[in-house]
Amino acid sequence: MKRVSESACMIRHGDRVICIFPSETILRVLGKKYTLLIIGLLGNEKVMRFNKVLESVGRPRANLLSTRLKELEVMNLVRRKVMDRRPLEVEYSLTEKGVDLRDNLIQLFDWIEKN
Repeated sequence: MKRVSESACMIRHGDRVICIFPSETILRVLGKKYTLLIIGLLGNEKVMRFNKVLESVGRPRANLLSTRLKELEVMNLVRRKVMDRRPLEVEYSLTEKGVDLRDNLIQLFDWIEKN
């Protein structure tokens, strides 16, 4: 594998230099199927149960949706709350970090729509 030059992995923005490499992990997760739909949906609805998320994003396999939600939870973008009820209910919502990411994604999607 060829080595990437240091200047190729940096973005200069005013006085700042931002390294792209730490972004790879989040970009990899954001690029997976259903991730952006989940972030958008939870930002719109605030709190949703698993089955409602499943239905709203097009009914993927439950284990795939569960994996995506877990990945977002591990990255501290989604909060999972188990309700003390029978039958068991689980609610999902965006964390503060997830809301911040969604706000930044809105700017990107706005640019995409315009172009």
